[in-house]
Amino acid sequence: MVQLLEEIKNRKSGRAFSDEPVTEEMIDSILEAGRWAPSCSNTQAWEFVVLTDKETLSKAHEGLSRGNAWGKRAPVMVLVVTEQSGGCTSHGLPYYMMDVGLATENILLQAVHLGLLAHPTAGWDEQILRDMLNIPDEYRIATVIFIGYEGDFDKLDERTKEKERKPRTRKAFTDIVHRDGW
Repeated sequence: MVQLLEEIKNRKSGRAFSDEPVTEEMIDSILEAGRWAPSCSNTQAWEFVVLTDKETLSKAHEGLSRGNAWGKRAPVMVLVVTEQSGGCTSHGLPYYMMDVGLATENILLQAVHLGLLAHPTAGWDEQILRDMLNIPDEYRIATVIFIGYEGDFDKLDERTKEKERKPRTRKAFTDIVHRDGW
């Protein structure tokens, strides 16, 4: 098999973040990677809300679920936001959600390329974040990504340590690939 990109092989959704700051240049590089994602009919149905200010981050942390408390250590929080009516709809499918996923993956891979962890999440209260950050009503938060340098595993609570210890696995290639039909 042809070799995969190292960033794909090495990407993980780590939870142990250092509080070491990430430079604005690195953050911009990560967001630029998201900006260059492909999208249906080139609609580019994503916007990024970037939080790095400690006070703003602290307020945003109020919207996190208990299971994502580890994200409070990350120095960067990116909300990937989409306008539901702003993307491409084809064959009755909301392609804007796939487009947002493509932008998110570009963000994750660029972060790995720069030696950072980037963990996309689903555990947060959308209304708290929307209200706090003045996100317009017609927009939805698709994911919240925590970004930063890898930190001290021992600072995680036991429940989170257990999740971190689990091996990174994937279904067998032959279980998911169907050639010339199902």
